[in-house]
This record gives sequence, C-alpha cells and structure tokens, in this order.
Amino acid sequence: MIVMSDEQSWDTLRCHGNPAAVTPRLDELAADGISMDRCYTPYPLCCPARASLWSGRMPHDHHVMGNWRHVRAEVRDAGLVRPFKSAGYHTIYAGKWHVPGTSPERFGFADLSAIPAVPNGIDRGRLIEPYREYAAAQGYELLPGHIENLTAADAALLKQPGKAPCGRAEIALEHYLEVWQTREFVDALDRRPEDQPFFAVCSFNAPHFPMIVPEPFDRLIAPEDVVLPPNFLQGVEGKPAEVLESKYYKHLEHLDESEWRRFIAHYLGFCALVDSQVGAIVDYLKRSGLYNNTIVVFVSDHGDMMGAHGLVEKGFDLHYEEALRVPLVLAGAGAKGRSSDALVQLHDLIPTLAELADVPLRTEGEGRSFAAVVRGAAFRHRDFVTAETFKWNGEENGKGEYTPLSSFDPQTDSVNLSIRTDSLKYIFRYRDIEELYDMTLDPYENVNLASAPGRAEDLKKMRSLLLNELRRSSPRLAELLQAGLAHR
Repeated sequence: MIVMSDEQSWDTLRCHGNPAAVTPRLDELAADGISMDRCYTPYPLCCPARASLWSGRMPHDHHVMGNWRHVRAEVRDAGLVRPFKSAGYHTIYAGKWHVPGTSPERFGFADLSAIPAVPNGIDRGRLIEPYREYAAAQGYELLPGHIENLTAADAALLKQPGKAPCGRAEIALEHYLEVWQTREFVDALDRRPEDQPFFAVCSFNAPHFPMIVPEPFDRLIAPEDVVLPPNFLQGVEGKPAEVLESKYYKHLEHLDESEWRRFIAHYLGFCALVDSQVGAIVDYLKRSGLYNNTIVVFVSDHGDMMGAHGLVEKGFDLHYEEALRVPLVLAGAGAKGRSSDALVQLHDLIPTLAELADVPLRTEGEGRSFAAVVRGAAFRHRDFVTAETFKWNGEENGKGEYTPLSSFDPQTDSVNLSIRTDSLKYIFRYRDIEELYDMTLDPYENVNLASAPGRAEDLKKMRSLLLNELRRSSPRLAELLQAGLAHR
C-alpha cells in the first residue's frame, strides 16, 4: 500500500527532526519500519515526478518534461504496476493521478471505484466531480476550474494585501477533500476480493499550495513555534539571476517574518492533516487484520521551498534540497525502527516493492531496487542522485502536448540539471551560472562555491560525473551540457 502526498518536504515530519511538526502517525510508521532519509525526486514538479514514479524512468526518458506534457507512446502502457496485476494482485488507485497522456488503467491499476482518476490531471472531469457533487450535497459550492477544492470564501484568503496566501478552509474537516477521499479509499479496500493480494494507492493533493487548511489543523501549530531553518531568507548572494527573478522568489518577497511564520504554520498543519489520514488508513488495516501482512509506504512526489532562500513552491529553477528531498517511509518490509542515509530516487520505489514482494519485474528505465538496504543487507544504494527540469519556449508547463527531447531548441528552450553525491551538489543551468555546494559543511546550500578558487577541482569533478552519467543515459542531454559548458 502506498499513501502519497503532494509537495511535502522531507523535514515536515517530527521524526525527521522538526520540533514544530505534528506527525504522530507517520512517526509511528517510521518506528515500525525504515525511513529512507535521502530520497530524491528526479524533477521538482508534479507531472514529471509522478510519471517517473510509476514508469521507473527519468523525465528525459518518459518525456513528461513539465506539467501537462504527455508521456511518450512507448511508455503509455509500460507502468510498473502491471506486473503486480499479472501476478494476481488486485490493483487499486484512488486520488490524484497527474500523469498526462496515459491513465491509471494503462499503467496497471484495475480498480478505480473509489475516486476515478483522469489521464490528464485532476480537474478534467472524473476525479474532482464526485467530490464536487459530495460537497454540494453538504452545502458547499466549489469554484469552477479549481483543483484545490476552494470555495469563494477560501479564494478570497489568497488575495489579502500584505498577507500570506493561507487561512482556514470554509469546508468542515469531516467533509474536506482528503478526509472524504480516505473514507472512499477504505471502502474500496473493504470491497476488494479477499482471495487476492492487493496493491493499493491513495494519492492526496495535500499539502499542495494553496495553504487553505480545515479547522483545527489551520491553528494546530502556533506561528511562534515554527523553527526557521538557517537558510530562511538567507543564501541569496551567489544564487543565479533566474532564481532571484523567478515567480518562486518574487511571489512572497513582500512578507515579513510574522507572515512567513503563519504561512509555514499552515503548511505544517496541512501536513498534519495528511498524517491523520495516514493514521485512519493504518487503523483500518489493523482492524481488518491486514497490517502485519502489508508493506505500507508513505512518500511524496516533491517538496516545497517554504522560505528557504526566500523561495516558495517547486519548479524549473529549484534544484535545492527543500524541493528535491522527499519523505519515504516503509513499514512491514522486514525493517523496524531504522533509518537509512542511502541515496535513493523516487523511481526506485516500485522496483523495490517488486523485489520485496517477489514479483518479477523487467524495466528499461533507471529505477533500481534498494530492497537490500531495507533488509539490512546493504548500507549504500546509489553513488549519486540526479534531477532535471526544462522550459520549452520559455514555459515550464504545457497544454497537453507531446514534447520529445529531440525537439529541444537551443535558441528558445532551456534545461537545468543537478547531481548530488554524499558530500557535494552541482547544478548546471543552460542559461545561467553554475552552482556548487559542500553538503557536509553547508547542508542548507547558502554558499555557492562554483567560483571559489579552492574548489576548482571539485567543480571539475562534478561536471565530469554529470557528463559521464548523461553520456550513458541521455546522449542528447550530454550534448546540451557540453555546449553549455563550452561557453563558461
């Protein structure tokens, strides 16, 4: 079973060292299993990250290189859950899908009875409409076109001058999207064939922006209790111009510290709501006698900057830890009360579950099982992790089109690439300066060392490491990296 959140950073869990976080159920899950403390998304954006998770491929391979850009034809029916279905598993998907150009059915999910998901996202008919109808029956009118279940009163909270875009949801907790979704998901589990094993996914939209949070979670964390990290509004000097000129920096640069604290408190409250629904699902498994025979996973697709370097959200410019590093907890897989600092990637998850469940899996992608780490037979997995982001004709997001890497135009398009080892991170920007961070001495990425004379060898080493990896996995990206470096 996989419970997935959206836009949740690694450090939003109490067991990961955040004293303001209220995540008792996820902390319990981690104590009952293993926390993979260095899991990285391959792309800090919803659609590409999710396509990587379910296909086991890097974005340049599945071609969802931006939100709303379609997966390539050869991958549409190559979802990694299909082997589970072939092995006799009853496969269930409930909630946010967000993999354009394909569907949960084509990727191997047979039972969509809880909340039917849609090929091109979440507000294109089938997913949001059942909830819209439910909310209307409870007396709530959702705004048309919104994917975050907002009412008019909720939307007004996002436009208060000088205020952070957050606040209390009009919809009561018992009728809120994630709570309703959990009930529907549990009902689907109850209807499953009892003579089959199951592979079930509950994919939440929370704690995705905007931070309109139901009571009591909107006031669960006091703003004064928020612990601001060492890179809060710091480390701006030495950052690329494209970062400081981006919407991710400009959007909330007017906020004072008190409003930032209120914003972050709502985000953590949203994460606490997710935690409560994880608890409800685990409680069902225990009541049903299923928990001790189920691998339970919690993961997110990407993180959120939440004020680090004055930035928010996720996207093209943001190859920083807060956007790339995500929580990944596995319980019931043989580990108990352990954490691992092995470097793993989001698209390693399904190959890992296949090995743990003895389901034969053939994949042509980059995903690699870290089951040996879970079982305690290994302590390392990858020597490095990578991420990539793209802009096509200046735009991060598409409109439902297919955009292959072969169509990349050096005159109008752009790409950012990053690679992280145990001790160093290197970020290449096709149209801006490079970045190099010492992840041992500067884990919050405040000091860009790319131009530091004493770090020339480290810069050379990381350039070479990334180039060699791309020569193996994507010759076209290797060409673009070489072309970009030739002008440095």
